[in-house]
Amino acid sequence: MSKSNLKQIKQKLEDERLLLIEKLKGNDLSIDDSETPDPVDLAVRNYSKNVQLAVSENESRQLTLIDEALRRIDDDEYGVCLNCEKPINPKRLAAIPWARYCIECQELVEQGLIDDEE
Repeated sequence: MSKSNLKQIKQKLEDERLLLIEKLKGNDLSIDDSETPDPVDLAVRNYSKNVQLAVSENESRQLTLIDEALRRIDDDEYGVCLNCEKPINPKRLAAIPWARYCIECQELVEQGLIDDEE
């Protein structure tokens, strides 16, 4: 992978990282219980809180993957599958710059045939 491509990917990862951090800062998962809500309102609030929590968990996981990708760039290990150690397709990295696995190994991870190193 060329230095300019790597620099562009690193910038893209850093931009995405900042965006995720801002989103996570803005998530307020507290519930205002200052008044006694009616049961329907309470159910809606709880549902909304659960949805926000799930979104926050996904964003936190993506932030972790981005941090790992940035570390791999710094360690000159970026673009190599963590399982088979073959180069990851540049088109895959352009679409998902935090990708840890080549497409074949990612399919094995999703099938549960490879233990995902989290």
